[in-house]
Amino acid sequence: MATERVQALLEEGLEREYYTAAVAVAGGVDELPITVAVGQPSPSDERAVGLETPFDCASLTKPIVTTTILFRLLERGEVTLTDELGDHLPALERHRRGEIPLWRLLTHTSGLQPYAFSPEWDSVDDVLAGLADRQLFDRRLGDGFIYSCLNYVYLAAALRHVTGTDLATLADEHVFGPAGMRDSSLGPYETGDSESELESTVVATYDHEYGRGECRNEIHDPIGNAMGGESGNAGLFATARDVAQFARTLLGDSDSDSASAAPTRLLSPATIDCLPVRRSGTETASQGYGWRVGTDHIPAPQWSERTIGHTGFTGTSLWLDLEQERFACLLTNAVYEQVQLYRFRQRYHAIVAASLFGR
Repeated sequence: MATERVQALLEEGLEREYYTAAVAVAGGVDELPITVAVGQPSPSDERAVGLETPFDCASLTKPIVTTTILFRLLERGEVTLTDELGDHLPALERHRRGEIPLWRLLTHTSGLQPYAFSPEWDSVDDVLAGLADRQLFDRRLGDGFIYSCLNYVYLAAALRHVTGTDLATLADEHVFGPAGMRDSSLGPYETGDSESELESTVVATYDHEYGRGECRNEIHDPIGNAMGGESGNAGLFATARDVAQFARTLLGDSDSDSASAAPTRLLSPATIDCLPVRRSGTETASQGYGWRVGTDHIPAPQWSERTIGHTGFTGTSLWLDLEQERFACLLTNAVYEQVQLYRFRQRYHAIVAASLFGR
């Protein structure tokens, strides 16, 4: 019944032209009772999408990739949450931004403005140099919540400096490998891969603001695109199967006694316990370390207070109930008509909750 209701909802989104493609996956550590795919990769590509079709996951990159890498390094003792940017980025050592602790970046309480970009920026160095020349503070450090992609641009820069490794390699080592995300990429898929040809099946997005038009195997986010996937705020390409695999791995890790926990954990139970805790936010949004927390975005009362999640500008979302070991993933390319998916996502999570929690 739930599968049919999700199918009808996703087809409604197609009819309303919210997107050209959508894939929904929901379940627990050992089961996936809801798997639905509708639509096609772009208006001109009529191939059917499925669980193995890659999507531009946009800001899901923040919690899935960048936050996970940070906590893996923290567990190894290579960083601490109280480290300041200036500790790891010499260029910021005598700069006001250098005083920002890493935990302020995770909780969006750094005071940095939401976004900054110039079409002239075309590399990692270009972006960091361009940001250095701008006044980026909208508020004083710690003075309230401002959701900012720039927090993750600087967090990614710190991670690269700490490890001496690019973020894509760190993602392979600390996220994709341990979680079994076999078809995921930080940055566009390499072309000419005859074995998978993933680059030819990526669901397209559309850039309205900077005139790029249809983006196929190209990061929709301007900063992420300029930095080739090294920005930390966006750049993850993944299939619904892989996002589900990440969720199931994290849920398995959350229980220290779980028989389903992977031999090599993604994160320790102690680390996972600190994720669903409100660290900042507004009246309508609670923010933890890298994840939104609680049920502000999920109307169904069946979801527990130990729920974490995130959304992405391209119409993606992932929510995990760490207490009840259930998750709901929705991947779309809802940027063609620049629609708002808030109510649509609420309806999706209500349907999923009725199925997963059975009450």
